[in-house]
Amino acid sequence: MLERRSRTFPPSWTVPFRNYTEVTDFLRQVETACILRGRPSDGTISLEAVSRCLHELKRPDRAFRSVHVTGTNGKTTVSRMLGALTRASGLQVGVYTSPHVLHFRERIAINGQPIGEEELVDACNHIKSFLDLYGLQLAPFEFLTAAAFFAFRAAKVDLAVIEVGIGGRQDATNVITPELSVITNVEYDHTDLFGETLEQIAVEKAGIIKPLTPVLCGPMTKGSRAVIESRAAELKAPVLWSGQDYDMTDFVRTGSTGTCTLTVGSSIFPTVSIPSPASFTAVNASQALTAYDVLRRRGLVPEIGAREIGRLFSEMELASCCEVFPGAPTVVLDSAHNPPAAAQLVANLRCAFEGRRSVWVVSLSREQQWEHMLRFFSGSGADRIIVTSYPLELAVDAQTITERWRNYSSAAAEIVENPDVAFRRALQAAGPQGLVVVTGSPQLGGYCRPLAKTFVTELPTRS
Repeated sequence: MLERRSRTFPPSWTVPFRNYTEVTDFLRQVETACILRGRPSDGTISLEAVSRCLHELKRPDRAFRSVHVTGTNGKTTVSRMLGALTRASGLQVGVYTSPHVLHFRERIAINGQPIGEEELVDACNHIKSFLDLYGLQLAPFEFLTAAAFFAFRAAKVDLAVIEVGIGGRQDATNVITPELSVITNVEYDHTDLFGETLEQIAVEKAGIIKPLTPVLCGPMTKGSRAVIESRAAELKAPVLWSGQDYDMTDFVRTGSTGTCTLTVGSSIFPTVSIPSPASFTAVNASQALTAYDVLRRRGLVPEIGAREIGRLFSEMELASCCEVFPGAPTVVLDSAHNPPAAAQLVANLRCAFEGRRSVWVVSLSREQQWEHMLRFFSGSGADRIIVTSYPLELAVDAQTITERWRNYSSAAAEIVENPDVAFRRALQAAGPQGLVVVTGSPQLGGYCRPLAKTFVTELPTRS
């Protein structure tokens, strides 16, 4: 049974935002309220407040076609990949994702670029004015979702790829009527909200399926698949399954990247280059390409050639998605924030960088099943873990993490509060032939990404 969410509202609710700083001060409440996003109050929560707000705004979400993406992991990657593919076909495209890596504007991207500061302020003030006028209140994530829809309408996008914040059935984004629904996978996460079994979690994901609307599904257990199939049959929604209607095969790691074969229906795309050594990124590529193909076959997006598709995948920049910065040492950034993602990261790194000394820089949140994540990290063979503190109110105390680590591993553990110093300390500890892994939260990866880029550019040129 789900609990009613607690809603937090900014001071001076009726005062318009005067600048971007005031907007971000408000939006930062999303970080502390994120575990409450989409929680029902008594098991029967509706999306009435969001729907009414959008109604008063003359339904900005209906000004463009949309694709709705949920799943335990990979939904941000799939959303951004699909955004890139549809942009390449000539469409004006919006992409709404969460959480952000560097700044809130990333969550609302228009034609591949974060929304501008003025545009975000304008969108937020339009939402705010209607809330004031009609006496409505929205939680922070609901507020930002409405602002994204308004911004996409203002930008006159043709298509928007909308990522679910949490779950699906009761998420603020589940007010749209998409052309396609995507369920990347169903794994254990947010069990306190959705239940202890994969079948219960699948019910939440299946909540985004709409009548007669195609739904694309990734790998999942038989039990989860049965839940999805039942809901899709009830709504007469055709389903495309991984391994049946599309597939990713022949994955080969090539240093910091990978290659694979993508099969979509009867079309085969051999030797597609993926900018990550992680097989799960290649799976996400197969899902994004299949989603694009569904839209193309329905006449909703123009066709792009196989060569252009290959180029797009090879050049995509997937921030903190098993992102590798080759160097001495090599740096890997990954936003793993739940146990399944942690397990996948460890498995891929053990294959890609077997035998290399590794130092991990980690920050974890109380909203995660962080002890399970730590247990997976300990199975990586890490030689040292450096626990740092990213400024999140929900961060697990660093001392607590190091104490738990010692229960799972004999590898050294230390606390370096400043993430900048922690990153540089890891570079030194790993050595030129080693590996530095930064993980545990998207925000930590975002903070360290400029540091990793700077480190790579400062490497001496080898003659």
